Amino acid sequence: MYPNYRISVEVIVWHDGKVLLTKRAEHCKVAPNVWNVPAGKIKYDEIPVQGLFREAKEELNMDVELIEELFVRNLKSKSGDEDIYRVVFTYLVKPKNDDISSLTLNDEHSEFAWVTKEDLNDCKYETLHDDIRHILVTKVFM
Repeated sequence: MYPNYRISVEVIVWHDGKVLLTKRAEHCKVAPNVWNVPAGKIKYDEIPVQGLFREAKEELNMDVELIEELFVRNLKSKSGDEDIYRVVFTYLVKPKNDDISSLTLNDEHSEFAWVTKEDLNDCKYETLHDDIRHILVTKVFM
């Protein structure tokens, strides 16, 4: 019934009063050219919290420290013509030792931005998913 069902994590990186947003690369099958927070699927032998550290390292080349789990939700979306189903764990983290000098995007992303709550109103970020926008406004930028 749900052939494309996975557990995923979203990594909200908090640094100096801002959050890191990343833009998915044009060639990506899932959400091309969409602004989001770093995210990815959990591997079979991981639990979500382990996956968040791996995803942060893979997508950002960054070691992070967990601040808190912010939200868990079910998500139904599309990947091309295919329906996808996810249980998404959203975590708030900070760069380990507040060091962002290693920040480098992998090829899944084309750009990044450190944003404030006010920046979220910029039309540049209109592709940011409503769920992420809501989590940022109500749980991070309070």
